[in-house]
Amino acid sequence: MMVASSAMAVRKAEASKEEEATSSESKWAKWKRGGIIGAAALTGGTLMAITGGLAAPAIAAGFSALAPTLGTLIPVIGASGFAAAASAAGTVAGSVAVAASFGAAGAGLTGSKMARRIGSVDEFEFKAIGENQNQGRLAVEILISGVVFDQEDFVRPWEGQNDNMERYVLQWESKNLIAVSTAIQDWLTSRIAMELMKQGAMMTVLKTLLAALAWPATLVFAADLIDSKWTIAVDRSDKAGKLLAEVLMQGLQGYRPVTLIGYSLGARVIFKCLENLAENECNAGIVERVVLLGAPISIKDQNWEAVRKMVAGRFINCYATNDWTLAIAFRASLLSQGLAGIQPINGLGIENIDVTHLIEGHSSYLWASQLILERLELDTYYPVFRRAP
Repeated sequence: MMVASSAMAVRKAEASKEEEATSSESKWAKWKRGGIIGAAALTGGTLMAITGGLAAPAIAAGFSALAPTLGTLIPVIGASGFAAAASAAGTVAGSVAVAASFGAAGAGLTGSKMARRIGSVDEFEFKAIGENQNQGRLAVEILISGVVFDQEDFVRPWEGQNDNMERYVLQWESKNLIAVSTAIQDWLTSRIAMELMKQGAMMTVLKTLLAALAWPATLVFAADLIDSKWTIAVDRSDKAGKLLAEVLMQGLQGYRPVTLIGYSLGARVIFKCLENLAENECNAGIVERVVLLGAPISIKDQNWEAVRKMVAGRFINCYATNDWTLAIAFRASLLSQGLAGIQPINGLGIENIDVTHLIEGHSSYLWASQLILERLELDTYYPVFRRAP
């Protein structure tokens, strides 16, 4: 991080000088000089370099100037090692390698609005959050919400989290997500639902659904209200997952390990992303860790084994046995196959964390996700879930 931060600081200074010297150039000249990076990098990219070709010489200069100091601080590498790195970074090959390492060659995630549409996905955009941008962070974290009532809910569950990663939220299909979240909320506040909750009957209802028995008439009515919007949202989440896989395979995050965290339909986006990555075993080195919270994913008819192989480190499934809202939305016909959001996934090296005591309903993940992540202690490489004292 020290080396990367120093290099990026030098690059910023060089970029400012270049901008002043070429301010009179036309936009076409800038695009041409930037090569494959394109206009998005000039306007929206927030990672290390504006142009890959200019990045490496600046970093080479930074390494050369800092070699004695860095060699003292990190004796294993030594000053000669950093000097050698400076020489390598100054070459054409070094230019490409250094820029690609931090995603600069693709303008980074924030410069990568959806390159092309898949099906009917109309919104797919990364937004940087936190204070770790442009600081040489050597890992990337992508956070995906699945229950949202307004645009702020894409960011709100993840604010205030403190880790060493460069963090992004994925804002996707907000119109459809708000529609299905509102439909579920409207039913939950209806007279029928309030009466069921008052009688404490919802856990009995959940057991009935899991047993694939006949639905109570009140739930048939509820499912009909939610079903069309839920079906559309599930379809969009599957397609958004394919888009996310394409982004990762293109290396827009650079050659840095990626952590994927999502709740509700956001967790489904992650699962479908991993499914697409699993089509080629060469993609196994991209994702380091995964956390699924309240995932609307069936257990028995999905290839969890292939998906697990795409994750190098911890793969965590957080479930709540009292999440009957998810059960109703997911439909009884599919619940007979199991549901990751309310049940553990046995074997396969997947950590199963029961968060029932933290979840009052499916929308609870909006405020509980951060608390759950703190207790998971993701920086460790072994299973951890710290209970409250």
